[in-house]
Amino acid sequence: MNKKYIRITIIAMLCAIALIATDIILKYQHLERKSHEISEGFSYTYTPERIMMGMKSKTDTFKVNDVTFDIYYGMYEEGDENPKSYYIHEEETVFFLLYLYAEDKNSDITDGILYKNYRNTDKIQLVKEIAYEEAFLGDYTYKMSKKNGIEYKHRETVTIKEELFDKDKGSISIELVALVPLENGEYMLSNISGINIIYEFISEDTVKIEYRHIK
Repeated sequence: MNKKYIRITIIAMLCAIALIATDIILKYQHLERKSHEISEGFSYTYTPERIMMGMKSKTDTFKVNDVTFDIYYGMYEEGDENPKSYYIHEEETVFFLLYLYAEDKNSDITDGILYKNYRNTDKIQLVKEIAYEEAFLGDYTYKMSKKNGIEYKHRETVTIKEELFDKDKGSISIELVALVPLENGEYMLSNISGINIIYEFISEDTVKIEYRHIK
């Protein structure tokens, strides 16, 4: 057999082996990344809440100054003819408040079913306020089916303030609450949904997390 042909054959075989090995490595890396993806709040349920909420992130391990995830939520199911009726009575109005807090720090702004001074505390991370007029325009709906689970129309990205990670391990909650303003300047809780972010430091500046719906 021609030596030149042998060399070409060997080179071709080595290239093929290299391509196969690269493909295996890339598939392994993809599966490894997928194995660390976490999500909560997208499965079909026979008993949906008024506010449905889901969370996703591509990893379960973060630098503590960059714990970032996508949050999905909806205040009513698409096609609902009168979603406001689940939150208010007669002439009442309602608005929605999305915020994070570390474990029991929520007690700093709540007293039973009354909310107060939520803008004037550093114990929470206020993410968003959604006014009455905006909440029921259709941008905050969800669809649910046995085939596709829960599909949310709205999504946003949130990064948790580093100060909320104040223990070696603990939990941070993200809540979306519907509040009815009262005449005395306080707010009555109408409805609520939330997810706990369970965390543990695995090094000085790195945390590992998991999501659990608040029961």
